[in-house]
Amino acid sequence: MKPESTDKNRRDARQRGKTKAELAAALGELQSYYEDLLSSLQDGVVILDRDSRVTSMNQAAEELTGFSRSQIAGRPIGEVFPPPAPLAALAAKTLDVGRNHADFDAHVLRSDGLPLTVSAVVSLISDPAGEPRGVVLVLRDLSRVRDLEEQVRRADRLAGLGVLAAGVAHEVRNPLVGIRAAAQLLEKEQGFPSNLREFTAMIIRQVDRLNRIVDDLLAFAGTRELRREPCNVNQILEEALRLEEALLQAGRIAVVRQYDPEVPVVAGDPDRLLQVFLNLVRNGAEAMAETGGELTVRTRFERVSPQVGGQAAAVLEVADRGPGIASEAERQLFNPFFTTKASGTGLGLPISLRIVEEHGGTIEVQSRSGGGTTFRVLLPLAGDEEGSSR
Repeated sequence: MKPESTDKNRRDARQRGKTKAELAAALGELQSYYEDLLSSLQDGVVILDRDSRVTSMNQAAEELTGFSRSQIAGRPIGEVFPPPAPLAALAAKTLDVGRNHADFDAHVLRSDGLPLTVSAVVSLISDPAGEPRGVVLVLRDLSRVRDLEEQVRRADRLAGLGVLAAGVAHEVRNPLVGIRAAAQLLEKEQGFPSNLREFTAMIIRQVDRLNRIVDDLLAFAGTRELRREPCNVNQILEEALRLEEALLQAGRIAVVRQYDPEVPVVAGDPDRLLQVFLNLVRNGAEAMAETGGELTVRTRFERVSPQVGGQAAAVLEVADRGPGIASEAERQLFNPFFTTKASGTGLGLPISLRIVEEHGGTIEVQSRSGGGTTFRVLLPLAGDEEGSSR
């Protein structure tokens, strides 16, 4: 073989090797691009093959469903989300008919058994010849949308009730003052029968109880303006625990503190926020009054919180180990005058919610019958000029 021929073959081999390396690098770069693209989507994406088996899923789908990619890879979608979840049927229809199918109110179960409402859209993946290769399942969490719709409806109801409550409270307070004064004057009358004093004392006690309800109604009506200033939520929560210390000790309740010292300040009214935390601590203590137990209070920082419009938020949780709340009662917790307590007025939580919403935040509740209850308060952080100092 001539030297020129050998050199040419070597050059061709090097060129082929270079081309393969370049092709592999290009494919790797393309794969990384599509993985980054999928991971950046906020909707959950699950890719199925032509047998409806899971081949891949993005991070949003993992967070939404609670399943990891390794847990469900290779498994049929109908096994991961069995009927009555409609996902397997949607995938089968799409593969059979060759066009997209959707269910905008699909109910599935997460990996932890919790129900989840999603919109599900299934699209066909075809090869260049038009033959089906699989489907793409796009899941969007509707739970937050439903929560926002309920918050709007509840805000409308509470606004109307607030105006009514303020009017009723002012009209009722004056007669109550007169009734209490009359009962006290009767007790002071010379010759007033001592056997009747228990009845005048009962009148005074009941009037005082009604006055407390009137005070709650006025607080619910939101007649006081917020006094905004930088607030350290850890300090306010600790103050609430100190004020309720006697109740906690009487109920044999141990407090577990899990404060995040790095939580930035919020712009709020410390007195009104204290009222919220007092109510939540008291509710947790009363839930365990008969059995005792642990009350866990924790704070943390969320850099992006959908519950407060995507802003950064301080999150405060009060979790008890009481009997929990039935799902039907849980849906009514923030309705005025609904209470599960024998002596409650049913205004504590609606007032707390109104205060938190006036701060631009919200309250969430998670409870299972027999598994305790957790209240989460989310408050948007103060502005940069305030949040820089803690």
